[in-house]
Amino acid sequence: MKSKVKAKLFSIEAFLTRDGNVEVLYDVVNHDEFERTMNMGLPMYEGTTKVTQFIKFLESKAKEIMDKSGGYL
Repeated sequence: MKSKVKAKLFSIEAFLTRDGNVEVLYDVVNHDEFERTMNMGLPMYEGTTKVTQFIKFLESKAKEIMDKSGGYL
C-alpha cells in the first residue's frame, strides 16, 4: 500500500485549563519559507502559489479568531 506523506500547514486548538480558563493556540507555517522551499525543492509543483495564498488566508483567519475570542471568553 502506498504511504501518504503529509505536511501540517496549519492548526488551531482550544484547551480548557485546570483553572477554568480557555487557551486558544494556532500554528501555521511561514508562508514565505514555504514558497521558497517549494520553489527550490519541488519546482515542478504547480500549486505552490495557490497553497501559499491559502496559508496566508488561514493565518489571517486565525489572527481574527484570536482577536475576537476575548468577546466570548
